[in-house]
Amino acid sequence: MKQLIYLFIFIFVLQSCKQKTTSVETKNVLLPQVTITHPVLGDIKEFEEINGQIIFLNKTTISSPITGYVTLVNAKIGDKITKGELLYKIQTKESIALQKAKVSPNSNFGIVAVYASVTGYVNAQSIPDSGVFVNEGNNMITIIKNTDLAIQVNAPFSLSALIQTQKSIAIELPNKEQKTAYFYKTIPTVDAVSQTQQILFKLKKFTPLPENLNVLIKIPILERNQTILINKEAVLSNETQDEFWIMKVTENNVALKINIKKGLENNKDVEILSPKLYLKDKIIVKGAYGLSDSTQVKIN
Repeated sequence: MKQLIYLFIFIFVLQSCKQKTTSVETKNVLLPQVTITHPVLGDIKEFEEINGQIIFLNKTTISSPITGYVTLVNAKIGDKITKGELLYKIQTKESIALQKAKVSPNSNFGIVAVYASVTGYVNAQSIPDSGVFVNEGNNMITIIKNTDLAIQVNAPFSLSALIQTQKSIAIELPNKEQKTAYFYKTIPTVDAVSQTQQILFKLKKFTPLPENLNVLIKIPILERNQTILINKEAVLSNETQDEFWIMKVTENNVALKINIKKGLENNKDVEILSPKLYLKDKIIVKGAYGLSDSTQVKIN
């Protein structure tokens, strides 16, 4: 009988140990896993982002010098044209009539050649085919100088004075490529409704870009140097975005909710005005969403 009692006690103790071990292992497995970052001391700029568009400043329209029929077309849209290159030939009605009557003084009588007055690319063409009748002064072809391009923005007038002082402005292309530009000039008119002013920038280093390409202009409006910054992904907020906090990990791997006051921010970093953070502080950058205050965590 005693042997049975001892056997029962032994089995009970063994089962209790297994349950305890399983409970501890489960607890360890269920700890939220987080990735941390540390505050850094650095400089930060806050930008005003405005949409802009590529325009060509140098456009030359070639017009018909006489009235008559187009007998030759020597250029098409997209062609590279050199100054002095033959573009069209136009023949007057009178010379055509004389040719038909076989009384024309020579084969070139009444035929006027139209030459390119500039070097560039054809980007518009009103007369693409021969046989068309044109009047004197009709537009025939437009040549653009693609090396003379600018970025045009419609900026709030309140930013005009600030923009004109900028020696270097960041330009972001649709493919996220970054370019650097400088202030060129302002157009001395303001839109009556939006109160915006047209401002032109030029690239510091020429890059061939297509006309009408949409770009993003980043104008620095505020700057602070040697201030405490943290990764923007570490900052959490409520739905109305009027309260902000971070999750700070203690030496015991407990995540504490710390309310913060933000300063300047950009697409990467946020300035922390209060409370005071130290460079050795461990701040959760991934895995903080949904964590309660004083949660035990596991750092990756």
